[in-house]
Amino acid sequence: MKFFLDFLKLIRFPNLIIIGLTQYAIRLGIIYPFLRQANLDLFIPEKLFGLLVLATILIAASGYIINDYFDIKLDLLNKPKQLIIGKSISRRQAMFLHLTINIIGLSLAAYVALSIKHPMLILFQVISAALLWFYSVSFKKQILIGNLIIAALTALVPFTAGYYEIAVMFDEVKEVGSLEIASYKAQSLRSLLFSIKYLLYWIIGYSIFAFILTLIREIIKDCEDIEGDKAFACKTFPIVYGIQKSKILANAITLLLLFLITILEIVQLFSEDWISLVYFIVLISTPLVWLLFKIKRATKKKHFFIISQAIKVLMLFGILYTGIIYLF
Repeated sequence: MKFFLDFLKLIRFPNLIIIGLTQYAIRLGIIYPFLRQANLDLFIPEKLFGLLVLATILIAASGYIINDYFDIKLDLLNKPKQLIIGKSISRRQAMFLHLTINIIGLSLAAYVALSIKHPMLILFQVISAALLWFYSVSFKKQILIGNLIIAALTALVPFTAGYYEIAVMFDEVKEVGSLEIASYKAQSLRSLLFSIKYLLYWIIGYSIFAFILTLIREIIKDCEDIEGDKAFACKTFPIVYGIQKSKILANAITLLLLFLITILEIVQLFSEDWISLVYFIVLISTPLVWLLFKIKRATKKKHFFIISQAIKVLMLFGILYTGIIYLF
């Protein structure tokens, strides 16, 4: 039982749940309402999409395992109480779990890509798995490179869920376009072409939101772990340029996100989308302003830990907004 519970901690089970919820939120909260307006249903079968989500979760889980595998000595300094590999799970077991879970995840992703007749889409998962390996081995110790990689991989979670559906959608549109019929479905699909760009805007918007928030969190986590990282000659931004400049960088990126959200709020104001406007002001903009003040005043390890956890909650608020789109 202890092995199982420690395994769940090792693979960051709550984070994996959020990954799965994010992809289903994109599918049901953004893509489905757009298709419903055009009197169409989802193009990827539920079973295949479920396998895609499972593949994403498994590849992320294997990434967490390999990251902890290479970070045993570092974690002894940064978070000794959370150390699992080398205690309840041996290094050999950890490597076996990483390889097995990764292979299963990539196999599922390949099956989905082949089933929807887009085999090249497997590159999303192959590149993700490779980046997670090299991040753990080397990139995380280099200034900003590791931060940018994790931010990009996080942004890929919502983007993948949307892009797979759109790829199949375009196939349907081209197929119907080649038929000389005036069926109801053909008309619906052609009308969908006029709104599909807005669907892409939302998916890309969510990916940008995830990228920026994750980048802020990665910089904050580096500030939190600076003492342990110094001991192992890591070249993170806080080590190279100091905590103060790291806080300035984090706040600058937070201001950028706040600016982008404000533009979206102005659009909602002119479109009289009051529900979305209130949601964004209360649950997105206000927490971002709070983050600005907390980052500026942070001086201790526990301060940076609180900010890091708050950013996770903010990400959750972003995911939950898809429920507003679905309902209204």
